Amino acid sequence: MSRARRAPGRPPADAPLPDLAEILQRGLEAFAELGYEAVSVRQLNERLGMGHTFIHDRYASKEAFWRAVMEAAVAQVNEDVMAALGNEPPTDDLARLIAGVRAFHQASARRPHLGRVVDYEAGRDSPRLAYLHTLMSPLNNAARPAFDRLVRQGVLRDVPFYLFHFAVTKPLAMYSQTPLARLFGRPDDAGDHELLSTLVLNGLLARPAE
Repeated sequence: MSRARRAPGRPPADAPLPDLAEILQRGLEAFAELGYEAVSVRQLNERLGMGHTFIHDRYASKEAFWRAVMEAAVAQVNEDVMAALGNEPPTDDLARLIAGVRAFHQASARRPHLGRVVDYEAGRDSPRLAYLHTLMSPLNNAARPAFDRLVRQGVLRDVPFYLFHFAVTKPLAMYSQTPLARLFGRPDDAGDHELLSTLVLNGLLARPAE
């Protein structure tokens, strides 16, 4: 008696199914490594280890799945940074800013695939970039008032907020551009996010941070 053959792209019936967090992480890795335009729905389903109709059945489209992946990834970073901000006195703008930058760098070091997606999308004027900017708004909105006050007080250099944003975020390419970092000799397990934060902060503060 012949055994029934499973449909192409469908995992074995006894294979354990990944949970939602793992599905979204696999999706993030696929978008980071292949790019939104290049990766097909079929490739995504295969990377997820799900049936070949999973994304269509669960999310309706590749774009909707991409949005779900980005929402989850950015939410994790936002949560980490907001927690760090909440650990400092609300009236101490400098302590909160330093804590936020350090937490952001640490969170980004743990999530290099998110950085790759942001790098990929940031050079393209698209609805996806606008959506990412919206997801990142809570952090920008949390940092902007303290930033403005510190500039007025002369604690921070008198620079526009966009320069502050790029000064903080662009050094994170060290984490997202892993192959290039390896060529320069950076170990994959290098714990250098604290040093990176200090270098960035010292460039922004009127007086060096400890």
